[in-house]
Amino acid sequence: MHFQEQQAANSALKQFRATAVIDWLDVEIRTERRTQHWHIRAALKEITGVDRWWAGAMDVQQGSTAETFRIRFHDELANNYQQLCAALDALAKRFPFASEPTIAGIEISCDFWHKQQSVEATRALTYRLQTSLFAPGTNHRQYNSDSSSNQFLDKPGHRINPAYNLRIGNELDAISWQSYHKRTDRKQPLPLRQQRARVEVTLRGDALQQYGFGLLSGLQHFPFETLASLFTFRRPIAAAKMAKGDLFRLVAINWIRSHEDAAAERGIHSFSKVGQRDKKGRTRAESSHLTADKELSNRVRAALRNLHP
Repeated sequence: MHFQEQQAANSALKQFRATAVIDWLDVEIRTERRTQHWHIRAALKEITGVDRWWAGAMDVQQGSTAETFRIRFHDELANNYQQLCAALDALAKRFPFASEPTIAGIEISCDFWHKQQSVEATRALTYRLQTSLFAPGTNHRQYNSDSSSNQFLDKPGHRINPAYNLRIGNELDAISWQSYHKRTDRKQPLPLRQQRARVEVTLRGDALQQYGFGLLSGLQHFPFETLASLFTFRRPIAAAKMAKGDLFRLVAINWIRSHEDAAAERGIHSFSKVGQRDKKGRTRAESSHLTADKELSNRVRAALRNLHP
């Protein structure tokens, strides 16, 4: 991206406000007595007034009973620690807990809301997020909800379409990412004022401890800004700028990018085979052809800093 293009992109980003939310939170509880998971779901429905609950048994034995359950909280309960604790306290009165609840999974989203509710601008920012998201996951692909199919981006020639959902990593990976233009919620169309460009990260398994999640009681004062490294954005350095006036180097840069189809339009992962070695042959952490999109990263960091469940 040339300087003028970057200036225009930065100016466009100022038309958005950024907020971070917990999209969902999986809480694991252990009850003193064995019971069936549907009893837990029914109790939660009565306590919260929410009709649909996902509450899975983790250690099912004879009679379909268990003592360890995972409960997924969404929306206000996931983002309001006091309300969440009140619901669990009420649940514990019916099914006494044997130990303190723990965090078993979490999805954190950063949303960009256009101040004038422009669909075109929101779609453009979605494209910027998708073509600059730098994530160490695998299986880069786009999900087309209309055809319920994936288009994989690992092969040269494929290009990102901001109308589709960009996914990096697999469903059961410790860390996975998504970025998309959020236009629906639970398959229902959203009004224009609620549509936004979204990037999100999901943590499970070993990643939870790695990034500091453990007991549910730690959520209230968790420093979400420390997760900013999971929201990393890069953009290609202009070939002419990299070449620094060296015509032969310019030709070489353009040739290797063309040969490997290293282009932001296919995703930043396409640079994984370009510029990965330094002059001594050592492997770099990332391609020398990339530079940080600091403005995007700073906006996400600020949103995470303001996330206080």
